[in-house]
Amino acid sequence: METTITRTQSVKVRNHCDILVVGAGPAGIGAAVTAARAGARVTLIENGGKPGGMWTLGLLSPFFDNKNHDGLNRELREALQARNAWGGLWDISFDPVQMTLVLNEMIREAKIDLLLYTTGCEPILEDNCVKGVFIQNKSGTGAILADVTIDCTGDGDIAARAGAPFRIGRDRDGVFQPMTMMFKIGGVRDEYPTDRILDWYTLLEQRVPDKEKFLRDVPFNFPALIKLPRSGEALVQWTHVRYRNGSDGEELSCAAQEGFRQVENAMEYFKLIRDFLGDVYLMELPAVIGVRETRRITGEYIVTDDDVRNGTVFPDNICTVKFGVDIHEPDQAGQTNIGHNGFHIPFRSLVPLGVENLLTAGRCISGSYMAHAAYRVTGDCLKMGEGAGYGACEAIKRKLSVREFARRNSSETTL
Repeated sequence: METTITRTQSVKVRNHCDILVVGAGPAGIGAAVTAARAGARVTLIENGGKPGGMWTLGLLSPFFDNKNHDGLNRELREALQARNAWGGLWDISFDPVQMTLVLNEMIREAKIDLLLYTTGCEPILEDNCVKGVFIQNKSGTGAILADVTIDCTGDGDIAARAGAPFRIGRDRDGVFQPMTMMFKIGGVRDEYPTDRILDWYTLLEQRVPDKEKFLRDVPFNFPALIKLPRSGEALVQWTHVRYRNGSDGEELSCAAQEGFRQVENAMEYFKLIRDFLGDVYLMELPAVIGVRETRRITGEYIVTDDDVRNGTVFPDNICTVKFGVDIHEPDQAGQTNIGHNGFHIPFRSLVPLGVENLLTAGRCISGSYMAHAAYRVTGDCLKMGEGAGYGACEAIKRKLSVREFARRNSSETTL
């Protein structure tokens, strides 16, 4: 049996834009909308069938670090509030359906060229310079050319395939945080307190007859019940899938199947506390499993553990992270939280080493395992996307590479 096949084909160029954003999750939305509003011709491609990434495809709420930022964070919050789609847990949760509609309107108004159901497969490279991306969708294989490409895939797919260095997991062993399959339930009692995420689990632990089997069936002991704005609805963050690499296609598929299994187990356990929580039922499963951590693309600057502890400030800051370090332990059932006073993300940490005309934004930027566990939340990813979109536009206007723009701004002024 052949182990490799060589393929040669001509590929049609779909378009040439100023800025190509790969991935329409929080970081991609931030990058695309910011760049388009600044006058750039922007193409935004998304593998899924709707914009929003983990907000919409992954059913991820609450919107952590949202209230610590202005700009698009505030704009989205106010748009969702106007639709009665904001509130729930800690008053930072939202209705994922309405989020989809808000984002679609935002993209349309910014005149962004959006391609859904489209995967960015490989970078188009000339002498280590990214000229665009090969894409794949129902029309077949195509190409999009761009002056600057922004990798907002979460996993740093484009950067890694372009040859940029990266790290995954803890320095001592390479083990990374587990994935979570979020799921939506209905039938939650209105009397259940909005801000009490663990009361139900504490009671459940008391009632479960076989404690060891309980943790085998759903192996996480610090879950969250996230009440949504609409009565009776909640998202549940409980499942944990360990030792599966979300940047590997085979392992990602296996992880999703394990996530579905754990959801079914969880729904059976909910029956033990129906008198307390309500006669809950499964409403919706996500289109994608929640991947906390894969590649961290090494950039011009690596955000370090000391930066987190010391609250390091940078002149080229694009995002001040206030969310605490939140490590879902890779090899234990628990969670580790470490507080800090806030730290900066410099623009240089979005510029990968070893490749030109490329930026990253979101959880795949250049940082340590510890720093990543704080800045990976969606409010910060959105803000990083804004910084990437602005920086890409400015670099093009000034006829600079994004690397040269980053180096100049690291000693000049806050972006």
